Amino acid sequence: MADVQSPLVVDALREQLIRVLDWYHHSPPEFRWGTVIHCRNERGRLRFGAITPQGESLVLTQPLLAGLGQMPCWLDGAVRVRLECRKLTECPGGRSTMPHILRPPLVEALAVYFDPDTSAEDTVAFQAMAGILTPSRCPSELFVLTRRKPGGWPN
Repeated sequence: MADVQSPLVVDALREQLIRVLDWYHHSPPEFRWGTVIHCRNERGRLRFGAITPQGESLVLTQPLLAGLGQMPCWLDGAVRVRLECRKLTECPGGRSTMPHILRPPLVEALAVYFDPDTSAEDTVAFQAMAGILTPSRCPSELFVLTRRKPGGWPN
């Protein structure tokens, strides 16, 4: 996907992500990777975007979210969550003019589920992030941390 996000926004979110990863790098659960899921304007439509520690700015696709959904994730390193795709849409030009190239569907809605062991304090602090989110109904950026990079994400 072409990067249409402002380089200043990407750099600022990437720097924040690196700081959050550094805070938790040496203490359990020792997060080694993360992404910032955010709202972005992609060809005039609001979409979910993802920024990696290396500075890649991507549109959030079903395979990328599925990779995150298959592993333990934490919001801001504080609350363990499970991410799940709730609604997809075909990528504009989803079927390329080249028949051997299929573009993955884009995530239109995702669900954020708290771990059942989440404390009441953390639940209250992060409750705006729980439930089903869409790009137009995402209260803020989601700093999602993991112990390792999920499969399917760029290096």
